[in-house]
Amino acid sequence: MPKSRTRKPKNTRPRTTTSRTDYERRRRSIDLMIDGLTPEYVAWASREEADLAGFAAGQLTVVKMFVTIVSSLAKGTPSLRLDPDHVAGFLPPFLEDVAAAADNEDQSVDDQRYVIGTLVDWLTFLEETGRWQGTAEELEAVAEVLDAHAEALGGIVDEGPRANLPQASEEEAAAFASGAPFVRHARALLDWLGTGREVTEEAALPADALASAAEVVGSEERAQRLWEAMVNAELIDTAGGVARPGEGAGDLGGTDGLGRLEAQFLGTEIVVAACTDGTPGTPDGETAAVLTTILTAAVHQQPFPLEDVASLGSGLAEDGEAQEDEEELGPGAAQQLQSLSEALMRQIRELEALGLADTADGMVNVPVAALDAVYDAVVDYEEEAGDEDEFDDGFDDEDEADDQL
Repeated sequence: MPKSRTRKPKNTRPRTTTSRTDYERRRRSIDLMIDGLTPEYVAWASREEADLAGFAAGQLTVVKMFVTIVSSLAKGTPSLRLDPDHVAGFLPPFLEDVAAAADNEDQSVDDQRYVIGTLVDWLTFLEETGRWQGTAEELEAVAEVLDAHAEALGGIVDEGPRANLPQASEEEAAAFASGAPFVRHARALLDWLGTGREVTEEAALPADALASAAEVVGSEERAQRLWEAMVNAELIDTAGGVARPGEGAGDLGGTDGLGRLEAQFLGTEIVVAACTDGTPGTPDGETAAVLTTILTAAVHQQPFPLEDVASLGSGLAEDGEAQEDEEELGPGAAQQLQSLSEALMRQIRELEALGLADTADGMVNVPVAALDAVYDAVVDYEEEAGDEDEFDDGFDDEDEADDQL
């Protein structure tokens, strides 16, 4: 389902040559026709997710308005067919009315995108459910009209900052969703879980169960990290103190749209856990903060050299400057940085083992198929919503960034 905007346009009854009596009569007939399909459309568009059901139902208000207009010159009983010529003729003034009702230019574009996205959803619903009553050629022609208007508006939604990032090929995306190591481990844990196992009040695995899960995925640390991520991604339901496969568990590992989304959600939760581990100011918290910086640079295609991470603290006490280093950075600075380096390397190596990082070329990169998952975990919402075109790592130049890291 296209990502349509949620704002509902305040469109008035459009300009037509049809009399008000004919218009209202046809409007009532079309309302009844679409009302009869509302349950099916809502279930199709929302995939029975409650938080999307209201949005899907709201889309039908726009559908009713536009279908009434497009059918205003037709004769006979309303049908689930849209005349391509009428769509091409009535859509521009309809969008003009939508734009005129907006409070500002940005909102007008959003509202027009919402309308186009809604009509795309409706047309797709009619096609996928076999309810389209026109010819295949007419369906294609209507789709081309909608696509042309969507392109003129710059797409149904804003491309956003990640539009300039590399895009995975179809083969890469499918392989990631079905075969990434973290996906395989998660599937193995779901098989191990079976129909259910008891958990603690915090939804964690008891010690004996964690040891058993570790045998499945390789270590207790990995099992605990995966378990936490799977619970947060709703792949595991822990209601009532018993863990069971969650709603999306059946889709994980698939190469279709739902399978890819479940893999992305799980990958995001794994990285979130790594980047929020520990309290700020503690060694774990400092490791998480620096790891976030490294991964943020990686998704913005400005990766740090792995050697710089591995050698933290190694140059502080060289050339007889240990005393100066102690005075500037505090006692034990070299040891603290070396400990930070070791912790960061463990985290990076673990993410690489799970398929969410790649250091093959000596840089800390993120695999192209994992970019969306890692991006959602480490990039602040404010940065994504802002107007910045490039990632700013906060340093004036690369040498300063390397020195500070």
